[in-house]
Amino acid sequence: MHVNMQDPARILSCERVALSPELAVRTEILPAVSDTWWERGLQTVGLGGLALRSRSLRGAWALFRQASRFAIVVTLGDLEGLAFACLQRLWARRRPVHVMYDCLWYGGGWLRRAWMRFCLGAVDRCIVWASVERQRYAQAYGVSPEKFLYVPHHHTVKRYTFEVGDEGYIFTGGNADRDYGLFFSAVADLSVPCVLATNRPQLLAGLAVPSNVRVVSVSPAEFRQLMARAKLVVMPMRATLLHAGGQQTILNAMVMGKPVVLTDPEGGSDYIENGRSGVLVPYGDVRALREAVQYLMDHPEEAQAMGDRAKLAAAPLTTERCNTVIWNHTLSLIREVQVYT
Repeated sequence: MHVNMQDPARILSCERVALSPELAVRTEILPAVSDTWWERGLQTVGLGGLALRSRSLRGAWALFRQASRFAIVVTLGDLEGLAFACLQRLWARRRPVHVMYDCLWYGGGWLRRAWMRFCLGAVDRCIVWASVERQRYAQAYGVSPEKFLYVPHHHTVKRYTFEVGDEGYIFTGGNADRDYGLFFSAVADLSVPCVLATNRPQLLAGLAVPSNVRVVSVSPAEFRQLMARAKLVVMPMRATLLHAGGQQTILNAMVMGKPVVLTDPEGGSDYIENGRSGVLVPYGDVRALREAVQYLMDHPEEAQAMGDRAKLAAAPLTTERCNTVIWNHTLSLIREVQVYT
């Protein structure tokens, strides 16, 4: 049977996000659970990952206990959000609309995929940052593509101060899903200085760093400043994964007016128009990546025009816009989704 929801519908979320006053007044933020003595103990002995999972499960339980008072619950697509969905499917007497975002999933073995399929059975919509993920996730977990909605991700440059310029170097960086071996192979023969910023040295294990590449470990603020002073930005993303990543770094670089060379054409085509607001090259094609970088370095006026078009394309994709689209979609689901008692 349909549940008669109150108007205006109330929304429960675990994350404090930037919203318009109209949406913020409808939204209650569930306070994060505090660390327990055993979680502090696990961190002390180097088992921080186990402590994080414990905290996520307790957060899911706290969310489950409050959810029945709300028409909508919005969570991340992390362990807490998935565990909450599991609880909803197992024990909920009345299931509110459940929407997930930041669905950064990588597949896994048969047991992981079965767990995901079970949890997703109690989720009404999963927000993804790349349109190609709709079909990828649907196929991987055996659910309908209609369960997934593509919403453009957002840049974060409005929150920070940095100085945009051009010091002539190529910038790359990030801590997840990067193929720095591909980047090294592409730039090793170029007479161009490069800066690589990562806080995960294991991503470079077994790789020979070319003499023209400077590797640094920096703070987020320093990362943004290095990117802002580059001539162009290269994003050597692994395009063989279920999840397409790097959107926030790509958009931040674009808003800074930087031409971006990306090695994930499927995942990046939502944001970059190839040859106009950036360059999309096939993953694993060292020659294509080298030629794209060399061309932009040799044609600074075209690179500048590309960066200008990139800025125009990315500037409207603010954090507030992204959150508003997601929140408004959750409200529309109340009229579309059956909620059972």
